[in-house]
Amino acid sequence: MAGPFEIINEREEPTGWSFDIQEIRGDGSLAGIRLTLSWADYDLFCPDGAVPPEGVARAVMDVAAGLWPEGVPPRFDASFPRKRDPGADRRICERVDMRAL
Repeated sequence: MAGPFEIINEREEPTGWSFDIQEIRGDGSLAGIRLTLSWADYDLFCPDGAVPPEGVARAVMDVAAGLWPEGVPPRFDASFPRKRDPGADRRICERVDMRAL
């Protein structure tokens, strides 16, 4: 089962951001994940720019945890959840909105 996530590092890149993330798995083991978040996905999930990229990354990982119960893949893009579940973008946007409160 996918567990809580900790963002270790954030880097701005020409196409968006990348994050080094540590997932704490149900058995207590740690798994490293590299999340990429494009400018386009950031704008989709947070059109007003009110939430920092890290908050959007956390919302993506929260939704991903439910879609990959076996654990999020080690290389992960913010667009992957929509490929697994058409409602994922909506759920990510809802989580981003909650972080802005």
